[in-house]
Amino acid sequence: MLDFRTPALSDRERIESFLRCCGQIDCDTSFSNTYLWRKDYDIRVAFDGDSFYKAYFRNGLPMAYTLPATKVELRKAVDTVIKDAGERGVEPRMGFLSSANAELISCIYGDKVSIKEVRDSFDYIYKRENLANLSGKKYHAKRNHISKFIRNHTDYSVKELCADYFADAFSVAERWQENNEDTGELEIIKEAFDNFDAIGLFGMVLYVDSKPVAMCIASEINDCVCDVNIEKAVDIDEAFAVINNEFAKHFDKYTLINREDDMGLEGLRKSKLSYHPDILYSKSIAEFKL
Repeated sequence: MLDFRTPALSDRERIESFLRCCGQIDCDTSFSNTYLWRKDYDIRVAFDGDSFYKAYFRNGLPMAYTLPATKVELRKAVDTVIKDAGERGVEPRMGFLSSANAELISCIYGDKVSIKEVRDSFDYIYKRENLANLSGKKYHAKRNHISKFIRNHTDYSVKELCADYFADAFSVAERWQENNEDTGELEIIKEAFDNFDAIGLFGMVLYVDSKPVAMCIASEINDCVCDVNIEKAVDIDEAFAVINNEFAKHFDKYTLINREDDMGLEGLRKSKLSYHPDILYSKSIAEFKL
């Protein structure tokens, strides 16, 4: 049986060493999401020397595993997951599979596995240069939003997140929470700021007349892809468009920006689609019938 436990900050280097080898660019891959959401989703991790395993537990049992990040043959690592599930008396289920990995699992296990896409979990991934430049007819509305913001708010500035601006960024999240359903994110954001460098986070704060009106927190998935973990804006409708654009312009070392899934929320889906994702990153769940 695999030795699953709650992830710790000290696991970051080890986990990332496995994840950087697997080529995945989904938001579930990032150490930041694994660590920050560990309590809310009872995320646990395990290692066996050649592979990294991750699972979401419920009532002390794994509800779903993720695809192992492994340095050996994939089938061997997946068989280890299947064996672990059997020893715990649960059905082996594997979630957040990319289309390529879902196809690979299907080829390996044939009729012993059923695979179903989960649209609400698809990631929206964009070329950074597209979000930075907003060129062409399809981004006309976004450019208008930003132009309106600049016309109405000449005294604005953007700061790269560091300890000096944590309190301002947190105040944006608090004000956002006052008008929205409690998602538990305030505790997540507080912990993110408490361990900002240890987790490997970065981001920005947008100010108007010296008052913070938007913030975002991001992390690196690999050298070319970053993940916007959290984004909030208040008071000004166009603030979301502005901080999105400023983030893309500022962090120009990345080729792609993953802006995560829409959780099946109609308004969020419409917003993410309006930025014309270059990759709508499919995710599926596999159920093994062994």
